[in-house]
Amino acid sequence: MSAVRLMIQPWFKKFFYTLLACSWVTGLVFFVLNTWVRVAGDFGPEKHPVQFIVLVIHGFSAFVMLMLLGALFSNHVPIAWRSRRLRKVGVALVSFAGTQILTAFLLYYVANEAIREWAMYIHLFTGLLLPFMLYLHIFLGKQRKRTLVQ
Repeated sequence: MSAVRLMIQPWFKKFFYTLLACSWVTGLVFFVLNTWVRVAGDFGPEKHPVQFIVLVIHGFSAFVMLMLLGALFSNHVPIAWRSRRLRKVGVALVSFAGTQILTAFLLYYVANEAIREWAMYIHLFTGLLLPFMLYLHIFLGKQRKRTLVQ
């Protein structure tokens, strides 16, 4: 069995980044459509018909990303934790991902509108920041790697 490394394979990165981008864009499009866009229907204003399709794509990409996160949590995270590199940013990144998972659960399964509204805005806020947090994690990791090599 081969050793697990801190470095993540290029194919895994590309697949993960593609899913993250898809989830990010569809989540933002869904929020805009759900919040501000209405179309004329037979009985007055109604939700845009594309909204459901966008939500399905968002959910699908998020579910696949959840499986990939499982791989990261079982390989990259424990090794990185033992190496003591980038712990604070790593913990923040894992916390953001966990918040996304928890709020998605609340949005899908909780009927209380007050809780759902809070969950929606928390999900939106952490979802919008997640790619930037991931970029920061990668950037700092590369910076640290350069200083260790020199």
